[in-house]
Amino acid sequence: MPYGNFGVNYLSDNIAKAQNGLYEKTGFNFFFDYYATLLSNPYGGASQATTYNHIMIYGLTADMQKILGWKGAKFVVSGAYNAGGNLSDSIGNFFTASEASVATGAMFYEMYLAQTVNLPWNDTFKVRLGRMSMGDTFCSLPAFGYLVSGGIDANPEALFANSPFTASTIATWGITAQYNTIENLSFAAGLYQVPPNINSSGWDGTNFTINSDDGYMMLFQATWSPALFGKDSGLSGVYQIGGYFYGGYEVQEFNSAGSRGNAYGFYIQGQQTVWVNENNSDNYVAVWAGAQYAPVASVQQMTWMAYAGLQFQGFVPYRPNDGIYVSWLGGWFSKDYSDSQPDGASCENVVEVTYVVQLNENVSIQPDFQYIMQPYGNSNIDDAIVIGTQLLVSF
Repeated sequence: MPYGNFGVNYLSDNIAKAQNGLYEKTGFNFFFDYYATLLSNPYGGASQATTYNHIMIYGLTADMQKILGWKGAKFVVSGAYNAGGNLSDSIGNFFTASEASVATGAMFYEMYLAQTVNLPWNDTFKVRLGRMSMGDTFCSLPAFGYLVSGGIDANPEALFANSPFTASTIATWGITAQYNTIENLSFAAGLYQVPPNINSSGWDGTNFTINSDDGYMMLFQATWSPALFGKDSGLSGVYQIGGYFYGGYEVQEFNSAGSRGNAYGFYIQGQQTVWVNENNSDNYVAVWAGAQYAPVASVQQMTWMAYAGLQFQGFVPYRPNDGIYVSWLGGWFSKDYSDSQPDGASCENVVEVTYVVQLNENVSIQPDFQYIMQPYGNSNIDDAIVIGTQLLVSF
């Protein structure tokens, strides 16, 4: 039946055929990602509201080997269009309820050249140069992309509050180098431009200049990706430890009239499959956990952030590709930031439960529930309940 699964399979198959046909003929591959959320907080928070928002990313990847014979190279260019409101503005909490709550409007996103070199001893070395998001390479685990809360999808939110860290759909000039070993170890380093208006609501990504008043951000990360209890068919895991340093521009201190020109921080996190059905590798349980530390209390808003969660994949009867995710995250505000607030700010915690209904490999719908405790660390604001759904389309 050509229109089974509400016609989603038919549409996906035809788009995939068009993509593959174009790539085979030209070496170009067009991509499209759409994340949309409809969320409501029926109880708690500073006020109640219902909001819709979305992220739309589109672009193309050019296989330079197929086009020009340039082995191991590809060129990526993309744009984005984001729209909608931020439910957390009504709730008054720190960890945004939706990952799609980002800078709105049309914008130029990424444009970079990536070169991969296969070394004689089977290790690989990859360099990327151009306009990129830091979140492409640093501080993300596989499970993060399936959550709805912006508190951890697709990068933990404390990074954005404590530094000029960028993720979709914000990109600046940068260079990254990544070395991957055959022993499941990889090491990455990156240097990125930080323009003064990077957090402006009017950011559109079209200013390509590099100015003397721009800052910079450096990141380093080591990753171990083992298959425990079996080299090829064991329990897969990903473990990361990293750090960052930024400077080159002044940041207003929270609790004084002074400013500071740099700060730094660290993170450690991991995701591990702990059980796999021996008769069905798509039926498994995974856990994840992590923590971040930002020690410069005068300019960094959240000293500690911690998070943990569970993934139950393939447990719903007759739905072998669906997943259930349970997540907790907590953030403890810095003393200087807390002292600068009229009501103080101690800590905020969020528990999320979401069910990913995988219609096919390109489309999913997920009902979502979040419970936000002590929004923005303010005990005068009631705990908030968030319910809603997210639609993901990716080609």
